[in-house]
Amino acid sequence: MNDASALTNKALINKEGELRCLWRVLAFYISFFLIASLLVAVLGTIFPRFGDFLVPSETASSNTKLIAITLECSLLLISAIIASALCARMIERRTLASTGYKFHDGWSLDFVLGWAMGTLTIALAVAMVVAVGAMNFTARQITIAEAARNFFILFFVLLIAAAFEEVFIRGFAFQALIRDAGPVAAIAITSVVFAALHLANKGSSTLSTVNTAIAGVWLGAAYLKTRSLWLATALHHSWNLVMVIVFGLPVSGIVDYKSMAWLDGEGISPVWISGGDYGPEGGVAATLAVTLCTLFVARSRWFTTSDEMKAAIIPGSAATKTTSLFPKDSSRAS
Repeated sequence: MNDASALTNKALINKEGELRCLWRVLAFYISFFLIASLLVAVLGTIFPRFGDFLVPSETASSNTKLIAITLECSLLLISAIIASALCARMIERRTLASTGYKFHDGWSLDFVLGWAMGTLTIALAVAMVVAVGAMNFTARQITIAEAARNFFILFFVLLIAAAFEEVFIRGFAFQALIRDAGPVAAIAITSVVFAALHLANKGSSTLSTVNTAIAGVWLGAAYLKTRSLWLATALHHSWNLVMVIVFGLPVSGIVDYKSMAWLDGEGISPVWISGGDYGPEGGVAATLAVTLCTLFVARSRWFTTSDEMKAAIIPGSAATKTTSLFPKDSSRAS
């Protein structure tokens, strides 16, 4: 009986006296899906036509689809934040801020630099495709006022989408994996999951899946450098926004935003370079660009962990322990 209890305890509890990462990850995702389902049910009761807005028909206008995407991403983000707050507080006795979106010292600089790097990375990928003649562009007839309006609309829509994906993939669950399995295993697991979530996208291929996994490494490395989600969100957001609003290219096979772009881009043969209908993420130009940026982020001294985040990510039961679990190269430079 004692042996059975010991085995059960070992399967559930780690050496720090906390739930093992598997159970913490399951707790987060179960909480997320329950909260999301509850929110949809409640809103559907209050607003009977809520379902029609959330899932528009194929013949719906682009504006209706944009509203639906914004609504869906907002609900998912709210659900992920609530689940993160509950799990952080109840399982690890931490605050919501510890999971990534704390306004710590240097958060805005991380975001601005990340946004610039994401922009340069997608620009590099597109430049390589254009250099080999595998992409065409046509100027769209659009006024300055329309261009500005479209930019601000997509800025916020895609920011919500990027923030959700970062909380969902590299928030509480990713951080739980880091503590028990280590950063390499955590990045490998979440990158595979990140890639799998894009398999159903129109035009996905083996190369696009590999590229999405590499992007998962890129964004995971951004979290590890700062122990917050601002840098990863900025990289993710700027890559998507610039790809669609400036170049008018599909984002992981999604073309719903092309009518709002400044240019009308089209990937042509060879598709293994341009990505074709899937967008740049389906070609080797993106492979090279994202790999280069990943290496830069991992080695750069521009991005470090603030003292606030070092303190914030320590679980309550471990708060009195040494902070030596944080590598020296991730301390905030003075």
